[in-house]
Amino acid sequence: KTLSEAGFGTREREVLGDFGHAYFSGQYVRHTNHFASHLLRLVENEEAGSKAELVRDGGAILLGIAAHDFRGLAACIAGALYHHRVAVSQAHLFSAAKHGLALDFFHLATGQALPRDLTAAVQDALQRKLYIAESDAASLPPLSGSFQLDGTERGGYCLRHETVSEISGLLYALTYKVFHHLSGSIHGLSAYTSRGSTYVTVHLTLPSNRSLAEAQQIVEREFRSDDA
Repeated sequence: KTLSEAGFGTREREVLGDFGHAYFSGQYVRHTNHFASHLLRLVENEEAGSKAELVRDGGAILLGIAAHDFRGLAACIAGALYHHRVAVSQAHLFSAAKHGLALDFFHLATGQALPRDLTAAVQDALQRKLYIAESDAASLPPLSGSFQLDGTERGGYCLRHETVSEISGLLYALTYKVFHHLSGSIHGLSAYTSRGSTYVTVHLTLPSNRSLAEAQQIVEREFRSDDA
């Protein structure tokens, strides 16, 4: 179903269409109605805050976040979930680069008691840019497993990580290290588990003065924890 057929106006279609094919060909397009009006508000008002909302997807509960995109946003969200002990089973992050927007979805693991203030805590983390200070490095969970950083045909970069660790902690550690050690900007992320392993793919850009070879050396040196 096209955005026009779904009843969205011209301006809404322009903003939402910026999220691209990966978003509209996936499972999250059905939740567009929950966030469309707020995404438009974010475009029209730079001072507007983020919106975090719990939505149901069949038997699953998703945390959806619509926000102004900024470098470190993914680590703020993942850090909030980690520090509030919220387990995640999947995560998918989307960006609309032209409009500077992010629309992210986290599948919350079943069978856990969620904090009553979870959405408010996430919104506060984004507003105050929590969990991404240099001092937060001391509380990062360890990373283990394999890391592979490659260039893409479109001039960006793709970081792939495979591990047996659970998603919640590793998402925080991984996105934090992309932010701090690579000085990277995350434009897309997917994470899921299968047969006891966790797979994370991060699409990012690097500073213009950082080569792929240098970035690969940083990943090898800084991403795997010494005790992992």
